[in-house]
Amino acid sequence: MLRRAFTLIELLVVIAIIAILAAILFPVFAQAKAAAKKTQDLSQMKQVGTAVQIYASDHDDSLPLAYAVSPTGFWYTTYLIEVPADWAPGYSAAYYAENQNHVMNSTQPYLKNGGILASNAGVTRTISGAPYTAAGAKAHHTVNLQYNGLLNGLSATAINRPSQLPLFSQNRGSMNIKGFATSNPYLRCPTLGACVYQPSSPTCNGSNGTWSEMLVNSTYSQWVHGRGQITVQADSSAKWRSMNGPVGGRSDFRSMYWTRFNANGASTTEWQDTNFCHTMLFMPDFDFENFGTPIEY
Repeated sequence: MLRRAFTLIELLVVIAIIAILAAILFPVFAQAKAAAKKTQDLSQMKQVGTAVQIYASDHDDSLPLAYAVSPTGFWYTTYLIEVPADWAPGYSAAYYAENQNHVMNSTQPYLKNGGILASNAGVTRTISGAPYTAAGAKAHHTVNLQYNGLLNGLSATAINRPSQLPLFSQNRGSMNIKGFATSNPYLRCPTLGACVYQPSSPTCNGSNGTWSEMLVNSTYSQWVHGRGQITVQADSSAKWRSMNGPVGGRSDFRSMYWTRFNANGASTTEWQDTNFCHTMLFMPDFDFENFGTPIEY
């Protein structure tokens, strides 16, 4: 009785067909996965923007604080702030209360979900020495979103173009920080007292609120989704923003925060306004029309 089987030629043809199909379909699957992460980030960031609007409505139109602040009026503008405020054990109740002022903590009653603060396309960074597994440590959130620190305690009515001004961005790139948050850009507030944005002027002198700048890193890419990232505007709309600047060359200051990108999409230089006072595209009173001569910093 004859038994029919595949010949070697037939097997090779089948294997070749499978290889061709795989070569066609794998990139499609990868693109679909990336698109899903982008859509999820858009949805999550939109929810956080909505939470800020509700917060402002409940607080006489005042936007959340961008920083922890001590009872004496010292502003922790460049510090890592625990999220939630009290997850790290061993600190005082006063310390936890200071942390609670930060936007990522103060808006939690409206969000009720710390998981949406991370990017689905992000890379988690663990701060060395942080007591993640110490006795008494609580569950902590992983944070990618960066609040516009120039909005610290500002009235929402002070924003000139709510549909264009970034409220939240991914401008620390693909970095998800485990258990901590920062605001970026941040106001320089070196002395005790109020820390409120002061409009750009030719005589900006560095006193509280007259200067701002970015926290930078050269490790994490600004190309979080394709060659761009998600932003939430002050009107709570969320959109993808291109960061497709030329590698090594100057970017378009009308739409990009960063002046130059390396081959991996990271950047350590930003566009400041023509008076060299503030990170230009984050200024609450900016009209997004009169750019002057921005300064690469």
